[in-house]
Amino acid sequence: MESLSSSFVLQEDNPTRAYVAKAVASGQRHVPLDVNPALANLSAQLVEVRGDELVLRFTAPRAATQGNGVVGGGTLASMLDLAMAMTVLARLEPGFTCSTISLTVNMQTAGQEGDFLAVAGVDKVGRKVTFAHATLYDAQSSRVIANAISSLAIVPLQK
Repeated sequence: MESLSSSFVLQEDNPTRAYVAKAVASGQRHVPLDVNPALANLSAQLVEVRGDELVLRFTAPRAATQGNGVVGGGTLASMLDLAMAMTVLARLEPGFTCSTISLTVNMQTAGQEGDFLAVAGVDKVGRKVTFAHATLYDAQSSRVIANAISSLAIVPLQK
């Protein structure tokens, strides 16, 4: 990451990046990802690393459902976005973070209150932008609920 402007004074690290990268590097499984409010709100958990992909579990709380018991699309999109971000963060060097700059989500079927599994991977890591993909499954039936692709900016942390 030396090509980034030397005018930036980097913070030590993004705590979420450090936590996820350490869990991935050490091969930990079933790690609660309660290091930030967005992840904690969805009871996120790093289930496992499958090659270059991460598998995360999310729980859609009752508060995320519509009147018919279906989980809102925004909640499903958040799960996919978070899964891709965690996959990118696991690859970044200390002192850097990422920020979603585009997100395309395709809903396949309705998701019900409960547990979901997201399988996310990185397609390309550039100097300033990274491209990722994810698929969200119903944890009970293994049905595909939605899939997504995103572009994420690589951002140096500033003091």
